[in-house]
Amino acid sequence: MKNLIKLTSTLVIAVLMVVTMNNCSKTDPCSAEMENPNDQTELIEKSEAMQDHILAFKSKMEYYRDNPNIKAGGQLYTADSGTLELETLLNFDFCYTGIECSKKKFETSEIIMPLDDVEKITDPKLMEVYYNKIIDTIQAQMTRVNFSNMKLLMVDLEVTGTDINGDAIISVGSLIGAQYSLPPTTEIGWWFGCLGGNCEGPGNDYEGEIDATKILESNILAWMFPAPPPGKIRKKTDIVYIGLTPPEEYWLKPEAQRTNYKDSKIFTAHDDYGTITDDTRCLSSDDEILFYSPKYSQVINYEEGIYNNANNKDYEFTNLIIFDNQELNQNQDHIKIWHDIGIFLGNVWLINDTWVTQDIQNYNTN
Repeated sequence: MKNLIKLTSTLVIAVLMVVTMNNCSKTDPCSAEMENPNDQTELIEKSEAMQDHILAFKSKMEYYRDNPNIKAGGQLYTADSGTLELETLLNFDFCYTGIECSKKKFETSEIIMPLDDVEKITDPKLMEVYYNKIIDTIQAQMTRVNFSNMKLLMVDLEVTGTDINGDAIISVGSLIGAQYSLPPTTEIGWWFGCLGGNCEGPGNDYEGEIDATKILESNILAWMFPAPPPGKIRKKTDIVYIGLTPPEEYWLKPEAQRTNYKDSKIFTAHDDYGTITDDTRCLSSDDEILFYSPKYSQVINYEEGIYNNANNKDYEFTNLIIFDNQELNQNQDHIKIWHDIGIFLGNVWLINDTWVTQDIQNYNTN
């Protein structure tokens, strides 16, 4: 939940807490309000009810898998309701939360969910979609990504249309990460992206693994998701990916005053505003990373509010990817570099830490 900042051992988080608190205002909010203890009690109660619902649904899916001769019966689901049940089970059973990642990738694929003449699907058919299509699809996605120490972070299932037979087309989106403990950000800075490592030069310990995007992601997640209550872990459902947020939507300076230095809430530099040098490409740990970490959190909170208002939802931030981008001229010099923020929203639950998350890569669906 979005309440107190978790104390961490890194320099950036410690200083970020002070910088962010000093820069927040009613007109430019950058963190969520403190949680009411009664709200947390209510959340835990709702989470326990959700856990009971998921365990019952999981048992039902396992029952039909273990009894393949049963081809009909059970509950009827619409494409939307069946998809939501499967997405919730996947996120509870197979998705890891609270881990640091040096890389993330969002993979999407499409499958077909067969529907009957009244556009419904039964439990036995839903079981087949779950075990024979969705889990197989996610396993294939992870094989394509092939990170070391790979973990499934979130699953987003969306009904995107119907095929010529009237069956539902389901988008299977998987957020996949490489679990890795990020180093304290005491370096002079981190390259803006491209997995360039820290700014001490090529051949450094983090080259090809960690850059400013990963440090910023870690800072934001530590701010937005402090440690859960003792004995609890987070699980996330109703996942939606609201797409990319570019820096052009968050200018802080008029065009005539832009200098490739804190021009937008989201990092960007353009040769129209000055020469792009190594100093431009390096986000300093004691300045720019401290500047952008709370700014990106502000952007996320704002985009969350826009989405919820437009869709009559009460979703929360659940995860993000910061993408690095570059444009080169014919001499292979940078003419533009920038970040985009990919934002995931959904519902966040607190369940007992005795819940065992399964490794979907090695899960046998038979």
